[in-house]
Amino acid sequence: MSNPEFTAAPIGVVGMSCRLPGADSTAEFWRLISENIDAVTEVPADRFDVSAHCAQPPVPGKTNSRYGGFLRDIRGFDAGFFRISPREANLMDPQQRLLLQVVWEALEDAGIPPATLAGSNTGVFVGQATADYAAVTGADAGSDVLGMSGSVLRAVTAGRVSHAFDFRGPSLVVDTACSSSLVAVHQARLSLVTGESDVAIVAGTNVVLSPADAISYAQGGMLSPDGRCKFGAAEADGFVRSEGIVAMVLKRTGDARRDGDRVRAALLGSAVTNDGDGDGLMLKPAKAGQSAALRAACRTAGVTPADLDYVEAHGTGTVAGDGVELAALAEARAGAPNGASVPLRIGSVKTNVGHTEAAAGITGLAKAVLVAEHGLIPASLHADPATVRDRQPALELVTENQPLNPRGEHALAGVSSFGISGTNAHVVVAGVPAEEPPAVGTTGPQLLVLSAKSENSLRALASAYADFLGDTGKRYPLAHICHAAATGRDALDHRLWAVGETHDELAAHLRACARDEPTPGAGRQRAGRSPRVGFVFPGQGGQWAGMARRLLETAPGFRAAMRRCDDAVRAELGWSVLERLRDPRPGDLTRVEVAQPLLWAYEAALADLLRARGIEPDLCLGHSMGEAAAAYTAGALSLAGSAAVICRRSRLMTRVSGAGRMLAVELPADTAAELTADEHEVCVAAENAPRATVLSGAAAAIERVAARFDDRGVFARPVKVDVASHSPLMDELLPDLRGQLDDVEPAPAGETTLLSTVRARPVDSAELTAGYWADNLRAPVRLASAVTRLAADEPWVLVELSPHPVLLGALRDCLGEHPDSTAVATLSRREPEDRALLKAVGAVFAAGGAVDWTRFHRGPRPHVPLPHYPWDTTEHWAAAPARQRSAGHRTVTLGELGLLDACRATEVDGARPVPAVAYLAAAWHVTGASALRGLRFAGDMLSCVDGDVTVAAQLAAPGFTLTATGPDGAACRVTGSVAGGAGLPADGGLDAALDACPDFLSGGGFVELAVRRGHRFAAGSGVRRLWRGDGVVVAQHEAGADGRFGVFEAALRTMLAIWPDTSYAMTAVEEVTAGELPEGEFWTVARFGDRSELLVVHPDGRVAGAMHGVEFVPVTKIAAPAGDVREVFARAVAQVLGTTPGAVDLRRSLRDLGLDSIMATQLRRALAAVTGAPVSAADLLAPVRADELLARLTAAPEHRSAA
Repeated sequence: MSNPEFTAAPIGVVGMSCRLPGADSTAEFWRLISENIDAVTEVPADRFDVSAHCAQPPVPGKTNSRYGGFLRDIRGFDAGFFRISPREANLMDPQQRLLLQVVWEALEDAGIPPATLAGSNTGVFVGQATADYAAVTGADAGSDVLGMSGSVLRAVTAGRVSHAFDFRGPSLVVDTACSSSLVAVHQARLSLVTGESDVAIVAGTNVVLSPADAISYAQGGMLSPDGRCKFGAAEADGFVRSEGIVAMVLKRTGDARRDGDRVRAALLGSAVTNDGDGDGLMLKPAKAGQSAALRAACRTAGVTPADLDYVEAHGTGTVAGDGVELAALAEARAGAPNGASVPLRIGSVKTNVGHTEAAAGITGLAKAVLVAEHGLIPASLHADPATVRDRQPALELVTENQPLNPRGEHALAGVSSFGISGTNAHVVVAGVPAEEPPAVGTTGPQLLVLSAKSENSLRALASAYADFLGDTGKRYPLAHICHAAATGRDALDHRLWAVGETHDELAAHLRACARDEPTPGAGRQRAGRSPRVGFVFPGQGGQWAGMARRLLETAPGFRAAMRRCDDAVRAELGWSVLERLRDPRPGDLTRVEVAQPLLWAYEAALADLLRARGIEPDLCLGHSMGEAAAAYTAGALSLAGSAAVICRRSRLMTRVSGAGRMLAVELPADTAAELTADEHEVCVAAENAPRATVLSGAAAAIERVAARFDDRGVFARPVKVDVASHSPLMDELLPDLRGQLDDVEPAPAGETTLLSTVRARPVDSAELTAGYWADNLRAPVRLASAVTRLAADEPWVLVELSPHPVLLGALRDCLGEHPDSTAVATLSRREPEDRALLKAVGAVFAAGGAVDWTRFHRGPRPHVPLPHYPWDTTEHWAAAPARQRSAGHRTVTLGELGLLDACRATEVDGARPVPAVAYLAAAWHVTGASALRGLRFAGDMLSCVDGDVTVAAQLAAPGFTLTATGPDGAACRVTGSVAGGAGLPADGGLDAALDACPDFLSGGGFVELAVRRGHRFAAGSGVRRLWRGDGVVVAQHEAGADGRFGVFEAALRTMLAIWPDTSYAMTAVEEVTAGELPEGEFWTVARFGDRSELLVVHPDGRVAGAMHGVEFVPVTKIAAPAGDVREVFARAVAQVLGTTPGAVDLRRSLRDLGLDSIMATQLRRALAAVTGAPVSAADLLAPVRADELLARLTAAPEHRSAA
């Protein structure tokens, strides 16, 4: 037996995921096949009506099988996650939608954050042979390019993946029928071997939506009547059609090792052949072609067919196919050295899940990878091994689970896949020894970070991780779980952090987050718009006895940095920072000459530690003495120079200790200065926040000022210092300070900005002269000015580096008008420092700050089977044409109901929305009932101006669901049920209603009122006379109303006379009944309230129709005044995207919401009308928040003049 070097096969499977019958993950797939589960079921009702298309024995035009392997959910899709609008998602083939999610999961399995591959040479290779969606739903929408690309052009399936993930390598769809996905694997392997791709995504897809192919296969005798693939059995009678989406991530094994990826299995070689004219018949498999594919694949792998421990066969269970395949395997085996010494074990996953057609090859490959990983060959079902043994003694069909027991160093498996096109593929797979997990480098509390694209998904993710930590996650060290979660996942918008020392503690925090309950060990928020990170170094006030001890014990990086600071201080002052922190002397923390060097060392070392843990500041700023540490961290001063500033400064300050005081007051700085103008020994020392000021001066003067503020009721609190910094008392120190710091040379300008709170602007290192440091001691600290100007330009996460928060409140006050910016404290005397620091890092991450998790978690990334992303799915499905609906479905258009002209005749606020009564008319039509109840309306307000509206009804007596789809893809849903028919009241109570209506309007007066409300009736209102009172309106209508739609729409129309000054949309109806309709004129009575009602009444008082329990919601006007432009904007965007205004998050860019270039062209016209300013498609597709884009448009001169 040959034993190739592993490096001879350079392609590794580093990640995979799937959707298969009975399995939504590879873990579930392994459980299914290892427990010998048959996942085949009857065809679900949401695919097609199998009863209408099946007959046994088969007859022309029908299939002989009621069975298949089906995915659990093909309608749900997280469109927003992939920046796809609901309108476009409705038009997309579910194969595309599911594939996007499965590819993401495969990258999760690989531990590769997808963002790290954006723009890379990553190729996408997809096997796909069918595209039923357009045919069964009409999703191609005729000539609509969105429909064509979404559901007709199979080539777009691979392009979808490349586009969604920004992959720049080759992207193609392979169609060789049932061998498509294994041929795609072959192409992906070659692309990696040749260097064309650096990473390859390979996949196979199949979804069964139509009975058409099953009918064709049945007519050819290829389908099993009982829906079971019986590979190798004497009873084999055909295959069963199944669905599947499988995706894998492939890399060259050398690259995978370099990048720390786990290799699940290696692809040693592959080959593709065709049968040619081998058997003389186009559709009959040929032994020679299949055998040649296996031998060629083994040659490229450097092995022989005799070396294989197992072959995952194509194994469909067809009479013709099985015999040829078994003979081909035996022939290839016999042609190898020692080929007959040991029977070749074979099996077929199709006996578990059915034939996934274009996805079959990669499904078999996934099984082979799992077989190699687990060292177990699962049984093939529905077969007797004796049949195969009798036909081909060199082969053994595995019908009971058995150990793989590889004969060589690596387990070797082959995978076959054959297409009706005659194209054959074979891949040789090698097992890879499991790598030893890395050593656990850290103990103590751990930080877990999670993120998602939506709040719903974040809560679900927190819950999934809590379950994982409480169960299988306990097999893995907590440090490994946190490492894998941080480094192997993308950082998405909605973020969560949790700190805990045990699995159970972390799980408890996560469960609280999942329930939206507060918990001290976790936090979450929506990340800001890529905020930059600033380090803030405060002055005195944060020191406490015992500070630094825990970090010195637990953080080697902090300990090393403190040693460097200790050396610098010792060189200046002759005493040790470390010794004073470990064994403080009485008064150390209040004496300025000791407290300030201690704080300086602490802050500088803390900055070094945060940098070592992956948080790099874009800016540093200091408050008073904090500017020395800020200058060092920004690279503007050396460590020795920074130490010289703080040590010499604080030593000089001892000369004036006790002579002054400082006072914090809750006033703006200018007000505080004005109120103390008569006290010449008092000045503003610091403007910390818009209403937080510190005064400094002589002790007696400060006491007088404090008493004055107390009399005025102004909050004032003494600051616990005995030196009046930033006051005239410092003047005597300045000459000596300048002289002592004259030898401190600034460093060359670093990459980090230094924001001066002396100048309230960024400063260059060259400005840090001795004169600057004199100003630092004497001039006021302009923190508020510096921070507010900073936040006005872009979002920031400001991190206060201090043993206890000093400036946190002030920073948050300064950022109050900038919600995308935030401030974070690092440490607190109330909590162990190591735990508090982890919380701070988590808070920076949650706020959107950049954290390099590869530096935070040192060492190789451990592999941990973390929970997959929980998709926040909603149903996306296009309505089907009536001709393709089964008995449980009906489809009708407004045009077919004769309502199109009537729906277009009414204009509301410049638009022509389809009235809710049109959906009632459709419900009456498809159910044949006159009474309906429990009606609920949800979704978009549709328009039929540019085309017809299709209403698809799904009937399940007595209930029904209507899905109305407009010409632009927008959709509305109505649910309800057929009522038992309680009948109508005998009398409409016209006289009593008229008595309650003192106000009269003529027909013309009603039209004028309607026009003022934004309603125009092209065919006239039909109202002859109208009376109104408090919440009630009675109207006499002219003859000519158009059936049930006409009379009920007339009744609803009269509510304009009693509605408040807005428009309303109907959202629910408790019950509606249509009786004998009036042939001439008629009356209506409408009562508006929480549960409104309407009556249609004959002239003689008999009731012709009634609606009870009607609920309305206000509707934003389309042509709103300038003050409502935000709502109008959201509405216009929603209409183009095919969603609701409430779902339009204006904090995201329109591109993120799913806008594409075609939609942008449609939207620009609508927005130009709304804003009065020209807007280009490029503007709409720019990576800026939608609310910022709207602000620009409405600020344009064109808009102002229009307003």
